[in-house]
Amino acid sequence: MNMFIPLNMHTETTFTNEVINPDLLPKYENVQLSRLHPDYWKIICINLLIFFALLGITIAALLWFVDEVKPNAKWIIPVYITLLVSAFLLFRVSFKKRGYAIRTHDVIYKSGIIAESTTIVPLNRIQHIELNEGLFSRIYKLGSLQLFTAGGQTGHIHISGIAIDEAKRIRDLLLNKLEQLENPSTELNPNE
Repeated sequence: MNMFIPLNMHTETTFTNEVINPDLLPKYENVQLSRLHPDYWKIICINLLIFFALLGITIAALLWFVDEVKPNAKWIIPVYITLLVSAFLLFRVSFKKRGYAIRTHDVIYKSGIIAESTTIVPLNRIQHIELNEGLFSRIYKLGSLQLFTAGGQTGHIHISGIAIDEAKRIRDLLLNKLEQLENPSTELNPNE
């Protein structure tokens, strides 16, 4: 049996590969991003204080009980204080630079201090959405949204510090949009 298929077989569609002018592409940089809730800074501070309190207790115990460490106190304590102040400053700047936007076809999340990172996830790549509330988040009525994508770990978005009511609305909106993408012929009833 001969399975020869001619290479010059005429098809209905023709392949094109046109050059795209980068100046005509939409500019994500111009999108107005929503900022995280101001109370999220309090949660960051609480977490930093817990970490540095535990670190401080460990250092104090070493300085108190280990004789070999005591002579190094003159540089251990200033390093500890420098780390504490630096951590608070870096986290504050990082907090102010974070933002997100939900658009018709994608979700944008921006973060970073020295190296800014902007992640744009098309809605049709989202496979799963989680809404999380930690202990301190519940106290301040905040939540975090986690969007899992088909692209693996690098495409995931984790947005912390959103008011819980807003996070629920965003989750429901995204779930509705995903449902519409999966079943384009089905009209969703907005009253449901």
